[in-house]
Amino acid sequence: MPARRSSTSTRRSATPRSVAKKSTPVGSDGALVLSAASGQAIELSYWDVWFALVADADFDGSWDRFVEHFRSQKQQGVSRHLAERKLSHLRDLQWRLRQAEVEISDIVAYTDQSPVELRRARNQVLTREPREYEWSDAMRHTPKQRRYAYALRGFWPYFPVSPASHAERLAAQFHTRGWFSENQSFGLARKLDKFVERVASVLNQDKHAQAQAMLRAFLTVVIELMEVADDSFGSIGDSFQDGFAKYLAMPLEETGIEATVFFHDLLTLLIWEDYGLTYDQMDRYFEQLTPEEGDLCIDYVRQHMGELQGDDLDYQYEKALTLLGQVAAEQNRFELFEELAQDMGTREWKRIIVLADRAIKKRKRKLAVTVFEAALSPGMHEGFLRKKYEQLQRGKWHPDPRS
Repeated sequence: MPARRSSTSTRRSATPRSVAKKSTPVGSDGALVLSAASGQAIELSYWDVWFALVADADFDGSWDRFVEHFRSQKQQGVSRHLAERKLSHLRDLQWRLRQAEVEISDIVAYTDQSPVELRRARNQVLTREPREYEWSDAMRHTPKQRRYAYALRGFWPYFPVSPASHAERLAAQFHTRGWFSENQSFGLARKLDKFVERVASVLNQDKHAQAQAMLRAFLTVVIELMEVADDSFGSIGDSFQDGFAKYLAMPLEETGIEATVFFHDLLTLLIWEDYGLTYDQMDRYFEQLTPEEGDLCIDYVRQHMGELQGDDLDYQYEKALTLLGQVAAEQNRFELFEELAQDMGTREWKRIIVLADRAIKKRKRKLAVTVFEAALSPGMHEGFLRKKYEQLQRGKWHPDPRS
């Protein structure tokens, strides 16, 4: 066993208890058990050991630099799903070691550091795509998967009537095959439309909570159906929009749902729905909310954005930021505009136009100028936004990008 290197921590936070050796280890196999400074032993898999070795050898023992490596791969689209799984394991390992007060050096000190073993670790962690049976639990259940599942069904237990049974019955109609062609999408849409029509009869019986549950179940089932159906003709999307419009129009006081539950569920769904099914249907929706409801929405989206950042979910963070801008604009929360514009930058153009246009319509031209000045920075849409900014300074304004 190699001699232990000095730990970077202020105290010796771990000592070896047992080491399992295999000639051809699988990443999920147990590799090492350390007695931690926290008093509770921590079991480490070969994945954990390999990650620690690579972090120590190639990233100066810095988890943050290692994280940025995988984040960069995700952003560049290089084996994105693989990078997501390995980043998920890295974040999980960080958390477990922090809880146990164990440092990278504590693991490396009791690990084979030979060139052969380091080469194996680099291959497994940086290059090779493991088979499914080799995945760790964190690779199998990534933050993206967990949050997506929660967006579809996580709030249902708090509805006055749970949508679960309605979703099960509706989804059962589409379990006949694994893929539906574009020609079959018309038949799927007819089934969906009939389901929405049945909601009207439930409403006629003053069963608003049940009707709400049916429509909420409908939304999730359609989103999941889009994963296995070719909707090139848009018929399924049209059905969704009809049901979604009815869902948004449902009077909350009649259903008995708590405002916190309804809006948190709705906002989470909007952030995670990724087929454009809700596109444009939320325009001016937040205008009709009370200031208290608007604050509820703003506070929740901000909280969710922090969680998304912590889980390295940049795409969903950007969607949440765009949504936050819409809520702030439609609720006339002008004090938030400059900070939002600075965060938005020029990565997208429409959300900056939304803020500036709202300010101008409320006769706050100076604020509109401030929005552009806060946003203008290097980015994909810098040229277009700078052109609109210059038009505004010349006294001309139109939100239409063609103008």
